[in-house]
Parts: sequence; structure tokens; C-alpha cells
Amino acid sequence: MGTEKMQLPKIELGHTGRNVSRLALGGFHQVEISTEIVGKVVDTFQEYGGNYIETARGYGNGASEKKLGKVLAGRREQFILCSKSGADNADDLRRDIEATLTNLKTDHIEFYYFHGLPDRDKLNKILAPKGALEGMLKAKEEGLIGGIGLSSHSLPMYIEGMNALPIDLILIWCNYLEDMYLPEIREEIFPFAREKGIGITAMKPLGDGFLYRSPKQAMRYALSYEPEVLVCGMNSTRHVTEAVEAICQGPMTPEERDNLLVQAPELGKYVCRQCGKCSNDLMELFRLEGYADRQMIDYLEHDPADYALRLRLSAWFASKEKAVSIFKERNWDEHTLLEDAESIICPYHIDVLRKTRLTLAKLNGGNPNTV
Repeated sequence: MGTEKMQLPKIELGHTGRNVSRLALGGFHQVEISTEIVGKVVDTFQEYGGNYIETARGYGNGASEKKLGKVLAGRREQFILCSKSGADNADDLRRDIEATLTNLKTDHIEFYYFHGLPDRDKLNKILAPKGALEGMLKAKEEGLIGGIGLSSHSLPMYIEGMNALPIDLILIWCNYLEDMYLPEIREEIFPFAREKGIGITAMKPLGDGFLYRSPKQAMRYALSYEPEVLVCGMNSTRHVTEAVEAICQGPMTPEERDNLLVQAPELGKYVCRQCGKCSNDLMELFRLEGYADRQMIDYLEHDPADYALRLRLSAWFASKEKAVSIFKERNWDEHTLLEDAESIICPYHIDVLRKTRLTLAKLNGGNPNTV
């Protein structure tokens, strides 16, 4: 595809009335590069028709916002901007909004997020008198923000948050690694958001960089579940061009998704595809392994850089405690699980018995490093 002819398609974001590019420039990775390079990335993104940029107060303690503010000078109105705050009370939220506006050199921002909502306790603080919701609504009334978003690393908080808060859009992860153990994202959360008219922006299409060997395939896979926007952290002009090529090529067909799950080097001969060949108990066990370490720690051969990446990303969602708790509740007979695993011939060439032994050691307090 000739890159000189590529232009990102646009779509209406939920019921917001905003017409946005299907690709958004994520702000987290702007902390990794200089302001000069951020400018080149934004220039390239705009040349391809990109108009949606998201960042957050917590990205480099405001560094991402400040860099973007500098490079957007003179063209701010050509972009739809969103940022985020982790504040739970109105005063702190107001300070964050004012800092965001100062950093981005603007008097308003199209969307502002409740950032990384972790649990019900924080949601209750946000909803309480003088809580962050009160501050968010006041800022919206004053025209400082145009709409309200929600992000989290806890899946239950999306449904709770969308029920409790006047949300216009969500930011939620979507990629073919997490899809293997978190099908509720596409099966429950996406449909719930659509039913309520809430816009869906999907982050982490490359699994926090883990899917770096398959960037275009990963983008097209995530796009196939029909979020309005893919938010991708891009810290070079090459990354922008690759992402735009993928978006312009369009979403994968079901057949292409199936082929990718066979061929994806990141899934290899270890990550369970939930194909149904194993028993329901074994498939649930492997989903719990996904909660524990994203099925990244497999004790197979990897080059040093890939192994270091796995170690860094394996605990990103910090869900091992939840996985162990559910494992204990199930009270499975481990001998029966191992017997079941011994009889499985996996179509993805996974040694199911070995994987079962490793997973049990990860969840029952054993030492998987000696299995």
C-alpha cells in the first residue's frame, strides 16, 4: 500500500458527536522520546489524517502533556485531546484539570478520564459529596472539559463504573494475548458499552509491546472486535506509518484471526487458545494462569531481550492474588487435572501436561522454576 495515499478513516465516537480517526496517538510513550521527536511523530500522525491524541497527568508527572502542548502550538484546534486524572476528590481533580490545561496550552479539553479506577472503594470516594465526580461535572459545566471517560486495569470496574458514572467513553485493553484468557472484554464489556452508547477506545493492541514482532497483525486483530478507536503508543514515525497501514488495511476476518492464533510467535507452543480440546476445568486453570502472569513465564527458550520483556510485563495487571483466590475456591483435585492433561493432543502443539504442572505450581504455592 502506497503510504503517500493513506488516510485514516474517521468514525463517530459513541454518542459524543465527535468524529475521530480510527487510530489515536497514545501519550504514555511520549515520555520515552524528546520533544523534537514527539513533534515529528505528531506531524506524521496528522499527515495521515490522525486527529485524536490521549495522554494523562501521570505520564511522566506531566511530561507527556508538556511535550504535546509545545508541539501542538498553533494547531491545537485541529485535534481532539483527552487526558486523565487518578484523583478521587473534587479539589484534587480541579488541580489536575488546571495543570493539564496549562501543560497542553489550551483552555479546554475534549475528554477527561477517571484514570485507572482500581476498585469499589475508590469509586465510592469519587461518587461521594465533594468527590471527583462533582468536580468533573463542574468542569464540564464550565466548558473546561467536553466529556468524561473511564479507564481501569480491573475488568469488573468497567461495568460498575459505566453503571454508576455519566461516562461518554471507555479506554480498555484489547489484544490477542489477553483475548486468550479475558474473553469477557469482547463478550461482555464491549456489548454493554455499545448498549449504553458509550464510545469504545481500545488500548494496548500490542500487549504493552509484547506483540512487537507482529504489529500490523496485532492492530488488525484488535480492530476486528470493532472498537471505534485503537489507541497506540508510538514513539517513532515508523511506528505511526506501520499502525496507519494496519488500520487502512482494515480488520481481520474470522479466518485471519484463526490463522494468526496458529502462527503468532508470541503465543507459540505455550499460551492456551481456549479451543475446547481441553476440559472446562483445564481451560479455566489456564485462564487463571493468565491472571497470574499473562502466560508469559513458560520456562522455554527465549533470547535475553525477549526474556527480559516477559519478566517486566508478566505482572503488569497485578492479578496473581485474584488468581490464587479463585484457584482455592475451585478446590480442584490436582491429580484429576493432571490425568486429564495427559490425554490431550493440543492442535497448537502445546505440551498440556507440562503446562498444567507449571500452572499448578504457580497457583498452589509451589515453585514453577523447578517443575
